Amino acid sequence: MKPVKVLLFLVVCLTCVGLVSVIFPKEGVKLWGETTLSFPNLKEKISPKIDSTLSVAKLKAIEEKKSLTEKKEAILKKVHRSSADTLVLMQVVASESPAKFYFMNDDRSVMDKFFAALETSQRDNTSFRIIHYGDSQIEMDRISSYLREQLQRSYGGSGMGLLPALEVTPKYTVAQESEGGWARKLAFGSESGRAKHNRYGPMGYFCQKESYVASVVITARENTSYKNRNFKQCKVVVGAIDKPLEISIAANGKVIENQTIQASNSEQLVTFNVDSAKGKIGLKFIGSKADILGIALDGTSGVSVDNVPMRGCSGNIFKRLNAETLRKTYDMLGVKMLILQFGGNALPGMKSKANAEAYGKKILEELNFLKSIDPGLLLFLIGPADMSTKINGTLQTHPQLENVRDALKNATLQAGGVFWDMYEAMGGNGSMIEWVKAKPSLGSPDYIHYTQKGAAKISEIFYASLMKEYEIYKLKKKIGS
Repeated sequence: MKPVKVLLFLVVCLTCVGLVSVIFPKEGVKLWGETTLSFPNLKEKISPKIDSTLSVAKLKAIEEKKSLTEKKEAILKKVHRSSADTLVLMQVVASESPAKFYFMNDDRSVMDKFFAALETSQRDNTSFRIIHYGDSQIEMDRISSYLREQLQRSYGGSGMGLLPALEVTPKYTVAQESEGGWARKLAFGSESGRAKHNRYGPMGYFCQKESYVASVVITARENTSYKNRNFKQCKVVVGAIDKPLEISIAANGKVIENQTIQASNSEQLVTFNVDSAKGKIGLKFIGSKADILGIALDGTSGVSVDNVPMRGCSGNIFKRLNAETLRKTYDMLGVKMLILQFGGNALPGMKSKANAEAYGKKILEELNFLKSIDPGLLLFLIGPADMSTKINGTLQTHPQLENVRDALKNATLQAGGVFWDMYEAMGGNGSMIEWVKAKPSLGSPDYIHYTQKGAAKISEIFYASLMKEYEIYKLKKKIGS
């Protein structure tokens, strides 16, 4: 068939279809029963009616969903920028950083609560206590000590925070010597180290006084900050006792004060004022066998940051602690915020994404338990550092690390907390290898832990990220956003 005839045939067919669509009843032709024959209206198909209301709503939704980066590009083209424009640019810088914080639905109000609480503490001379729980990555007061020093400089406070009566791992910031009968009872680690009860208190472990007389001497190290040495109060958290317990405190070679607490089936707090201790105190315990749940060396106001390392722990131990004891001791000490830094110890046995997700669900249960202790608690979770392992003879990032990181992030956000990705802040995949190679080395030869300099560097990165968020908070408050 010739092309002209084909074209003519198509034109005739389309014309017939068009005529039928015009004359065919809109309601269709009823054939039998409920059966109706209908034909599409070509005019409506070619030029459909537009719902203007729907169109406006759609355009608005598209505008609201514009990324901060798109908004940044538009702002950068402006000759003059408002405070609101500056706020957007600051948020873009924070969101594009590998060391950024993550919030549920990108809602920074959780962080706002943190900064508001710090400012209230500074303005009203009240206290704000942060407990930093973690695995061996924070042993020796790594990371916690830098955060403590910086926050105390900005918001007031002093001292090295909560300490055990018997310390087995040395710290950069404090030295301890214990005498008499002491035994550590831990909610984590091997079963042999557990207590017969679960009233472990705020540190997840306690030191049991087993002899009639026992003592501890605590000294702030000389190479630490003035704030660290200049504590004003000593608070001793004591578990249930069945007989009186006398506690005396000494400084500068003489006893400052004695206090005796009576038998009680609940926790008690003993507070001593030690304005002139000059960074060193001695405590003597006489009488009843007792569980010493912690010794806090703090200022009378401002920020306290406690370093509570839990070697070998993956963070899934808090539900083992007696809820009422935890609630009471948090209240006694004025705990307002928890930082949990875990994940590294979960990796060695991690074989699949499903394993990582199951771990994340357990952590979510732990976070929800902690929120049940005090719904007002601010929860921060720091994910694991990069960890290298040999695969076919080659060092590389553990294959499940990112899955564990993602599971922890999801759990934190679901619990209404704030997540900081230490792995990405280091540089992501393979970064621990580079940190170990650095001169001086920032990572240990095990390709898991930081050196002292490495811990200082990651602490600086964390705090710088925190201060970026603080600048955003201040500008938001200034413009009433």
